[in-house]
Amino acid sequence: MPGPALHAELNAVRALVSHGLAEVGTAAEAGQFWVRSAAARLAAVDAVLTEAAGVVSLPVQALAMGAVSFAAVLLSASAARAAGLATAGTLIVVVLTLVILACLTPWAGRRLRIALGRRRLGPIPALTGPVLISVPELLARARVRLVSAALRHVGSGRWTSPELRLAARTDPVTRRLAEADLLLCQAVDCLERYLDDLAKG
Repeated sequence: MPGPALHAELNAVRALVSHGLAEVGTAAEAGQFWVRSAAARLAAVDAVLTEAAGVVSLPVQALAMGAVSFAAVLLSASAARAAGLATAGTLIVVVLTLVILACLTPWAGRRLRIALGRRRLGPIPALTGPVLISVPELLARARVRLVSAALRHVGSGRWTSPELRLAARTDPVTRRLAEADLLLCQAVDCLERYLDDLAKG
């Protein structure tokens, strides 16, 4: 699925999730455990979908990482030489710089993906329709759209269980879409448990 089409689907899912989260937030017992759990998972869904939209291709990631590593090595070696360090000292400074860069890369990468994802997805579109709507049903609709988008992203020739498991392990976008799907399922389970408790009470 081309990037813009995937981003449009993700924004549609975000709109449904946002609407569900707003309704959960107005629940009379918003402090209740199951309601709080559902709200936390729905908020996490939006963050995961935004990050999925910000994933760049592997060649671009490799080029960016190579450029940053080269610049870090060049700057740290220059700084070590300017400080009068010998070859061994310069090598230690360069290695330490690369270790620090490797530690910071996951943190910085996630923030860059979220920033790029926000730019690609834009604001969450507003939903029209009745205010009082069954939230689990709304989230089920969101999940159908999400799973459909994930399957189209993977490609129709790779829909067997082993191939989907492999895609979820190797493709960062598919992995995040699977994570968002799991969070949606958990949110629906929490809300259904809450509604069951209400019915019994």
